[in-house]
Amino acid sequence: MKKILFFSTLALLAAACHKEPYPQDADAEYLVYTEPAKNVNFADFQTFDIADSLLVIGQSDKPQYSQSNNALALIQAYRTNMEKLGYIYTPSNPDADLGIQLTYIVKTERFIHYYDNDPYWWLDYPGYWPSGYWGNWTGWYYPYPVTYTYTTNALIADMVDLTEVARETTPLTIVWSCYIGGPAGYSVQNDVERMKVAVDQAFAQSPYLAKTTANR
Repeated sequence: MKKILFFSTLALLAAACHKEPYPQDADAEYLVYTEPAKNVNFADFQTFDIADSLLVIGQSDKPQYSQSNNALALIQAYRTNMEKLGYIYTPSNPDADLGIQLTYIVKTERFIHYYDNDPYWWLDYPGYWPSGYWGNWTGWYYPYPVTYTYTTNALIADMVDLTEVARETTPLTIVWSCYIGGPAGYSVQNDVERMKVAVDQAFAQSPYLAKTTANR
């Protein structure tokens, strides 16, 4: 496996949710945030490399690297968009101008609440009728739990400048950050398809990546 690019995901999260949000126009679409570094002229870059594994966080106790078909499909989505802009893919080339690392994060929250004296636990939910509509019954009720889970996932991309001098001993500069995230769907395959559409949107809302323009 070729080298993996390591840099701070926390720094990305702080920067990515800052500029150019793409609000979904319909249900089940991911939110897309992109952010370029200041004073970067992307026309100066010619080649790029992309990590051949997807860093996965949240599916086990420790981060993992995946080369599954789903992971490769997401990697390919970024590669395709970069090549459309005129960048040359140079895998495992130490002299590549740009490097891209992808990180997939999944998180599931579980909520449990016990109700013991009011059966109308749904009263605060928008759209439901008040209890008096059915007859305002009162009294003690055997406690029972209401539970539900909520899963979100995100795809994070860091693009770094590999042309900097002495990059082996200094942190790599992130020149473009991309955050794609939202509620998870009914299947991983469906989420991957949604994320591929969101990747296209990330490049569409980042015209400064074109090699003929400069970011000012």
